[in-house]
Amino acid sequence: MAQAEKFTDLKVLVVEDDDLLRRVLYDRLMASECAVMAADSLHDARRLLGAETFDIMITDIRLPDGNGLDLLEQQREAVPDMAVVVMTAFADVDTAVSALKQGAFDYLSKPFEDEQLFKILRNLEDKSKLSRKVAKLADYSLREFEGYVQFDQMIGTSAMSEIFNMAGRVAKSSATVLILGESGAGKGMLSKAIHRSSPRANEPFVEINCSAIPEHLLESELFGYESGAFTDAKNKKLGLFEVAEGGTIFLDEIGDMDLALQAKVLKVLEDKEFRRLGALRPTQVDVRIIAATNRNLKELVDEGTFREDLYYRLSVVPIEVPPLRNHPKSIEPMANYFLQLFAKQMGRAVQGFEAEALSMLLAYNWPGNVRELRNVIERGLILSDGDSIKAAALNLKVGAAPESSEPDAGPSDLLPMAEVEKRHIQRVLEELGGNRKAAAEVLQIHRTTLYKKIETYELG
Repeated sequence: MAQAEKFTDLKVLVVEDDDLLRRVLYDRLMASECAVMAADSLHDARRLLGAETFDIMITDIRLPDGNGLDLLEQQREAVPDMAVVVMTAFADVDTAVSALKQGAFDYLSKPFEDEQLFKILRNLEDKSKLSRKVAKLADYSLREFEGYVQFDQMIGTSAMSEIFNMAGRVAKSSATVLILGESGAGKGMLSKAIHRSSPRANEPFVEINCSAIPEHLLESELFGYESGAFTDAKNKKLGLFEVAEGGTIFLDEIGDMDLALQAKVLKVLEDKEFRRLGALRPTQVDVRIIAATNRNLKELVDEGTFREDLYYRLSVVPIEVPPLRNHPKSIEPMANYFLQLFAKQMGRAVQGFEAEALSMLLAYNWPGNVRELRNVIERGLILSDGDSIKAAALNLKVGAAPESSEPDAGPSDLLPMAEVEKRHIQRVLEELGGNRKAAAEVLQIHRTTLYKKIETYELG
């Protein structure tokens, strides 16, 4: 028999109808200095759960008045912080997997050794300590960066205050918003922040990248179709505008949308209705539209590839998100925010960045903008050991200063959007040694879209 370990911080509920096993478990846990209570049925367990708060519940699957998995499901919703360990006498893998899918912390197959029980308690105790430590770190980071402007989950310096103020004001309305900026600058994040801060926050947020879906499929994705509308249309399909009913639809890279489809989007904006492919009657819809592009829509209007009437309907409230290199003081608070976010997801406790790593982050030009920063921080956390992020884990190549012809040399609006996009794609390709697949991932666009832009801008 393994010697009883000490778990003085844990309060445990044992639910077991077998008198002998319930007594043995009670004794083992008491010897480990846990605070323990025991029940022999679902009814008794529910009574204790209603009166007390527990860190962990160890419950049998088969009880005289029901199934322990029912209790697991109820408590997962009512007390999400309480860990649940299920026991089964049948070594049933399917039952164990089902319990884990429903939110169980772990399972025990009868008969089990004391060490198996102690291992679970150790893991739970470590998880609890880690959660407390990460929470303290998160509180510290909020105090440390108090004074930086913040909108929803976005953070930045005073350079972003005007954008955040505008976003906060427009969020309270149902006005259409057009977000402009380079790939990776945070257009998608801003669209989500506007939705979460709006009266529609509890309704769906649906996003679609218009450049990532072939033109002949994009219409059915947006508007759906009736059964029998075409050869393969065996069942009715709801479009994303219907899915987003009452909420927000985010049309990313709308500058790449076909002219014929633009007319149908305009119809939704003007009349709040559309006609599903193959439908006899129009469908009414209440949806807020947020669109985004890294292209200059006014130039596309002049070229005849974007409808002028749609352009003006979309740009009721235009917001331009600057590239990260134009507000470098935002790099540090953003990096710390992403670090704490990923640390919590990975169950890691980290203090921050080593001095050399932070200097590297501040010196880098960030051609992929906020998206690249987020990816770099996630990779750095994965590759770093200990409680700080090391420079080597970031894997950034900090080279010479950009040429004077780059957008950094003056206000970004002095260059046409297409030229900014061309130079941005060129920088990303150079940083990645010409790897187009990796470049498409950094730019968060489909590879075929990247190939098209490389051909258009003669970057090949």
